[in-house]
Amino acid sequence: MRLRTYREGDGEALARLMVAAFGDDVAHAREYFDPQQNPRLDPEQVHIIEEDGEARAGVAVLPMEVLVDEKPAAMGGVAAVMVHPAYRRRRYAGDLMRVAMEDMRSRGINLSLLSPFAHAFYRSFGYELATEAVEYTLEPTDLPTSPEQSNLRAYREEDLPAMMALLLAESRGHQLCALRSEAYWRKTLGRKDLEAAVYEAEGEVRGYLIYKMSNHQEGREPPRCLEVQELVAETTESRRGLVSFLAALDPDAFDIRHWTSREDRLHPYLQSSYVDAKIEPDQMLRLTDVEGALGHLNRKGSGPLVLEVADDVIPENAGEYTVGGGEVVRGAEAKDRASLDVRRLAQLYAGYLPARQLARHGLVETGSPAALDLLEELFPTGDPFLFAPDHF
Repeated sequence: MRLRTYREGDGEALARLMVAAFGDDVAHAREYFDPQQNPRLDPEQVHIIEEDGEARAGVAVLPMEVLVDEKPAAMGGVAAVMVHPAYRRRRYAGDLMRVAMEDMRSRGINLSLLSPFAHAFYRSFGYELATEAVEYTLEPTDLPTSPEQSNLRAYREEDLPAMMALLLAESRGHQLCALRSEAYWRKTLGRKDLEAAVYEAEGEVRGYLIYKMSNHQEGREPPRCLEVQELVAETTESRRGLVSFLAALDPDAFDIRHWTSREDRLHPYLQSSYVDAKIEPDQMLRLTDVEGALGHLNRKGSGPLVLEVADDVIPENAGEYTVGGGEVVRGAEAKDRASLDVRRLAQLYAGYLPARQLARHGLVETGSPAALDLLEELFPTGDPFLFAPDHF
């Protein structure tokens, strides 16, 4: 067995491996592993297990940025963890995950996200669930119409700068939200299966909608579905116009699927709240370097508090950290302390779960009520979220 990184000519072999492992479309798989066509792919961060001259397993770490306290932070998006079906149960995926995490640490990438196929598998490497989405299935008649719909039009290429600015403003409300490069924006909007509409008022784009319409499916009622990939509105009027676009669909032909963050739920604002809504687990987070990850936080008004962190996968992370006043110091330099596993720290870091709730379940231990108050102050709950086009 040989562990190595991507080299020229690997694209076709990796594409075949992706098709065998996941059943992906061949054309999509070839595009995914082509650095000229995938703006997120860094060949140096594609790790391969080779035996007898064959690529039998692989993983891609996508170099991305996410917002942490509204500032960019490097993040490694773990994707395409794949093993050929004939060579499974040989610990290849585990070997690749360990290599990927070690490589991220060496590059100064302190955070890693992934979409899990099995939560238990990735928990064994120190990842933990840190974001979720609310998935709605709606009939068009569940949504209100508005005369603001007259301000909608189809997307034009010159709209892109305004749309990028709108998404950036919206992203600041979501911890761990991915920053999207212009190249990735263009790739997204250039997809044949996606459409986009914008809301324009007084000559300015103030909202947009990216969506996908399914083909007619025999036996499905209704026969077609519109999936909202992204809805961003700067004003109340633009939101009304974009929602009205959905409401104007033919209810005999379409239903609607729409994913929102947990703080942007729809049903409180609908004429009838009896709609199909369910919580979908989404991204898992790993602090590959705890000290570096804590250093991204901007929590000047809180602490000091000693965090005693356990990490059974990356021993260098285990130990005490004093956090407070906008600083992180390795070691214990305060009297109040909290003990927790790196997985629970990831959930607090994302703002996914409150410290008091974790403590109630025995997943965080604090030396005193004051320490629990400090922990809750240091890690307030928020609305971590990754928009659908940024999933990897």
